[in-house]
Parts: sequence; C-alpha cells; structure tokens
Amino acid sequence: MCKNVVGYYRTSSTTNVKGDSRTRQSVSVKNYSKTKGWNVVEDFYDVISGTTHILERKEFVEMLSYCEINSIDTILFEGSDRLSRDLLVNEYSYEYLTKLGFTLISVKNDRSFTDTSPTGILVRQILSTISCFEKNNLVEKLRVSRERKSKKNKELGLISRTGNGRCGGKRKLTDTIPNLSNLVLSYKKTKDIRTRKPLNNTKISKLLLEEHNISVSYNSVRRILEDIERDKREKINLKRRVTYVG
Repeated sequence: MCKNVVGYYRTSSTTNVKGDSRTRQSVSVKNYSKTKGWNVVEDFYDVISGTTHILERKEFVEMLSYCEINSIDTILFEGSDRLSRDLLVNEYSYEYLTKLGFTLISVKNDRSFTDTSPTGILVRQILSTISCFEKNNLVEKLRVSRERKSKKNKELGLISRTGNGRCGGKRKLTDTIPNLSNLVLSYKKTKDIRTRKPLNNTKISKLLLEEHNISVSYNSVRRILEDIERDKREKINLKRRVTYVG
C-alpha cells in the first residue's frame, strides 16, 4: 500500500515567492518520495522567517490539522533549514512533533531527524547550527551591502525621506507614475480662483483624479512636495560638495 505523506516548504523572503525556491523544494521532496514509493498528497508553504516558532506559522499549523484529519504521520522537507534556521526552534520542533507521533524527514539527509543515536543527534544539531550561522552571515552581508549602497547614493544625491541615501524599500509614487512630481508642482503653483491662494493638497489630490485619473491622497501630495524641496536642497548641496572637492 502506498504511504501518504505531506511536503512542507518555507522561504523567508517575499522576493523568493516569484522565484524558484518553492519549485526547487517541491521537486526535491517529490523525487525523494518516488524513490520510497510514497505519495505526497498535499503541500504546505510558508513565507516566513526560519526563526519563527512552528506554531506561529499559518501553513504549518494548517498542515498539522490536515495530517490529524487524514491520519498522516510523515512530514517531508528539503533540508533542516526549511524547518528552522534557529537551533532552539529546530530542537523544540523536533521534540514537539515527534512526541505527537510525527516522523520528520529532511530529504537532503534523511537520517538527520530519524537517527536517535548520540551521533544522529549530534549530526542534526550540527546541521541546525550551520544553518543558523549561514542565516546570520547572510544578514550581516546584506547589512554591509545596504550601508555601502546608502552611502554611495547619498553622495549621488539620491536621498530618502529620512535624510539617508536611498537603499531599497517601498518605491515612491513618483518612481512608479511618470511626471507625477511635475503635475503636483504645477498645481501647487496654480492659484485658487476664489481665494487667490495656492491650491491646497486636498484640491490638488482631487484635480489629479479628475483630470489625469491618478489617485493620490492629500498626504501623498504633501510628501511629494516635501520630496521635491528635499531633492532641490540636496542638488544644491551636491554641487557645493563637488565644488569643494574640486
């Protein structure tokens, strides 16, 4: 009789959702299952940090409920780092799940969670420690890279709203909507016919929607105007720095 199992996949970055992370993990799990003559009846996929407790993961909790309802006791995942990238979380997960009667199998090393000998336990904990180290090392590399990019962009005059060099993060509306800055600025220079004063941000927001079908809140209009002023000041400062260095 073919044994039914489930596959669990995880990635910590939303950018990997559009990539091949899930596909790679799924292929690894299903290829391993074929060699055992098992059937992966359901897949569960979390986009969450590898240091998050398993009971705080939506898909993982749903997987446990599914297994209980369908009498499934085996969970497959690509490697120990897909279960967790933290030694304590990994060990707690192992103890908790095995006490519930589950068998955990990392298809990269299928004895790391099933070998209960002292050597087997050591191997599992070493793999988990290496995974934790790789995660911390990656975080540090990204931090250094962001700081380097931020410094370079500040020298080029690409400044964020916090006054630092721009480095990733959510894109501004002006980056996604062509000519939005010019439209907002032109409206700001226009005077209200009734009051003879510059248009307020709420009026500009309404005109953008009515005349250009661009939906921008009055708060966003305010931020765009602040960005325009900030960019203007930074261009002046950049010229001063270049002149000074020259």
